[in-house]
Amino acid sequence: MKRHRLVFTYSAILFLALFGISRAPAASAQQDSDPPLPHNPQCTIQNFVPVDDHVRDEVFQQLTPTGTLMVGINYGNPNNATRDAAGLLHGVAVDMACVLARRLGVEVQFIGYPGVPPLMQGFANGEFTIGFTQDPALGPTNIAYANPHIGVENTYLVPAGSLIQTVADADQPGIRISVATGNAPDVYLASHLHFAQLVHFATVPQALAALKTGAVDAFAGSRSAEVTFVNTQMPSGRILTETIFVANLAQVLPLGLPDALRYLNRFVEAGKISFLIQFAVCRAGLIGVSVPPPLSSDKHQVSDIDD
Repeated sequence: MKRHRLVFTYSAILFLALFGISRAPAASAQQDSDPPLPHNPQCTIQNFVPVDDHVRDEVFQQLTPTGTLMVGINYGNPNNATRDAAGLLHGVAVDMACVLARRLGVEVQFIGYPGVPPLMQGFANGEFTIGFTQDPALGPTNIAYANPHIGVENTYLVPAGSLIQTVADADQPGIRISVATGNAPDVYLASHLHFAQLVHFATVPQALAALKTGAVDAFAGSRSAEVTFVNTQMPSGRILTETIFVANLAQVLPLGLPDALRYLNRFVEAGKISFLIQFAVCRAGLIGVSVPPPLSSDKHQVSDIDD
């Protein structure tokens, strides 16, 4: 399985490199005339696909009621995006939203949130139409979910010298585990832990900092967040090899938008086949992230979006 994933990843990178080379003259010609939408400076692969000239009016009305694709992103989760010193967002969610806007031929605007609670409050306030992101199995039931686009491994990060060697070791009386409120590890562990205590923090960085200061015994989160933290702030930290669970992250949108949901599902499935999502994962440098296989039931929908 691991060998298959590596071959698949390397094939994707080779395909995209050749794709980029073959597209370069056309992209240059477009830049010399009228650059296509979106013009958002955070969009760096907007020419990955052509504009979809067959989008139904209902899709535009539901996805872009203002004429702009409004996208909410939880940048507290690096598997969605990160925010740089200038306040610009980068990552899988940004790349996917930019390519979606390119397909629709519209501008895209990003609204960033540091964690799940503010993201969901912004969603409730109508600040965006599409949000990144939640696991349909763990998120609220009063929203709609597109097909999951990535699977994220979650595990524990512990200090050097910790007696916690396995996932089971962490679920013991007196063990304190830090989590970001409302994120997938929080929801999952709340229903699976028997003895250990969850300690909640507003954001992932705050939950990680609590481990560094010794306020907790372990941090539960994605491997990507843990690897970055170990490399930059806690070199003595140890990431468990065992995985607690895999969070299958999907875009969210309001209920009652069937045409928009169908289009997003087609977009996600096409993105798996075209290596768009795999490429976005590579660009973000994510660890412990996989792309779910295309859903066979959506094969006819994928062909529709590529017409």
